[in-house]
Amino acid sequence: MMATSHPTVFSIPVQRAFADALAAGLIDRFADGALGLAKGLILLPSNRARSAVQAAFVRASGAGLLMPRLAVIGDADLDESVALALDAIDAAEPIPPAIDALRRRLMLTSLIERHHPAGEEAITGAAAFQLAEGLGRVIDQLHYEEVAPARLRDLESVLGDLAGHWQASWQRLRLLVDHWPAMLAATGHIDRADRRNRLLARVSQGWRDAPPAHFVVAAGVTTAAPAIARLLRTVADLPQGMVVLPGLDLDMADEEWDALGPVKPDPERPRDRPLETHPQYHLKLLLGRMGIARDEAVSFGPAVNLM
Repeated sequence: MMATSHPTVFSIPVQRAFADALAAGLIDRFADGALGLAKGLILLPSNRARSAVQAAFVRASGAGLLMPRLAVIGDADLDESVALALDAIDAAEPIPPAIDALRRRLMLTSLIERHHPAGEEAITGAAAFQLAEGLGRVIDQLHYEEVAPARLRDLESVLGDLAGHWQASWQRLRLLVDHWPAMLAATGHIDRADRRNRLLARVSQGWRDAPPAHFVVAAGVTTAAPAIARLLRTVADLPQGMVVLPGLDLDMADEEWDALGPVKPDPERPRDRPLETHPQYHLKLLLGRMGIARDEAVSFGPAVNLM
């Protein structure tokens, strides 16, 4: 059972050094005795962020302290990097292993060489290997956004009048619909991005079923991928959990915030395009996918009471 009546979300303004403000605030809250901080867990977006937070705790520690566990959740090798930190990763039903990146690229290369659009010259060798990298990125992006490859078929309805080179590009994308899923399944592996999504879902469900006895902080994560957003919402709802966002503008006027565009564009209003290049848009998208309003977030600092 979740114990909080509302999500706990903070923001550290851009004019403050994020890692130092985070370390100072967590020390103020949790450095109770030698093991106060050491019992907790901080989820971070990258190895670079982990190094910055480690250095910030060292600067703020004074006489020394035992730091919280630091886990990177933006890493494709999630199971390798945080297996000891995320308590709910183990389960009776194991998640299939991720396919090796080079092996996947070689398999996609073979797929490209064997199938080519009618009337088009076959792509082989180094050119096919290069194109395989692009198809791999498409696969990863589909997983990040949780879009089934079969949805690519929806493009067919708008491609009829396009130039021939666009038609050829579409035929190569169709390899991801018509051939790649079965080809990958035959290896007993899954895509790395797919595995990450499944691991994050397992962690999120595990924490909802049995909230950790220690504090959990998701700090500096701005990726709005649905799996990440759901995990962050779980963290924000934990009895001792909180999400700390970098640079969320809490003072922006509501009309300016609304002008960033809808989180879910309305197909009936195609002109209402989101301002994706605005620095606040992806934070708005993340909050929207978390199901949290901006006015539910407050400024983070040592004087703010968590409970």
